[in-house]
Amino acid sequence: MEEITKAQEEILRVLWEINEGAVADVVENLPNPKPAYTTVATVIKVLEKKGYVAHRKYGNIYVYYPVVTKKAYAKHVMKDAYKGLFNGSFHQLVSFFVKEKSVPISELEELKKLIEQEIKKQK
Repeated sequence: MEEITKAQEEILRVLWEINEGAVADVVENLPNPKPAYTTVATVIKVLEKKGYVAHRKYGNIYVYYPVVTKKAYAKHVMKDAYKGLFNGSFHQLVSFFVKEKSVPISELEELKKLIEQEIKKQK
């Protein structure tokens, strides 16, 4: 999977949200201040070249849709962060989020349950 810029990721997020749409639909769903239509069209074309997006043609209208799922992209990003920023250490990764981000008790308890279930499975 090729790396993408923040602007490309923002447009990909919109496509995940709306499932498919013409350039005008993407522009409409972007936050203000909205980029120019031509800018969004160019970014979508780049995403298509990188394999993240594809299109269907209906008459003169191109309707774009994501090819890469949000889950697959998240897995790719987290794998890179895990290897690069946290030296391949799951402990460092989890410790960072638990210590640096104010994680609510309810989420910590849910994580604890998941970890305990995984420990039981692996024994």
